[in-house]
Amino acid sequence: MTIEDSIAVRIEGLRAERHMTFKEAINQILNLGLDAWDGPGDRAEERSVWTTPMDLGGQVLPYQANTAEMLALAEGEDYK
Repeated sequence: MTIEDSIAVRIEGLRAERHMTFKEAINQILNLGLDAWDGPGDRAEERSVWTTPMDLGGQVLPYQANTAEMLALAEGEDYK
């Protein structure tokens, strides 16, 4: 594998700044790059999202299974 000079300079700077070996720096950079390449949410632990339920009080309108009935209740019979 051939690394471009500009990238090698950046890697060397990061390696020296973080007191890492070249191998450690390359492996960490590759891991970060592969995670970014995969995109957010591709790993199983990032896909789990939890929402805590919260009581918001009573219903504003009574339950209606029919959209037309709900519009009529909310806006009056002249909703059309």
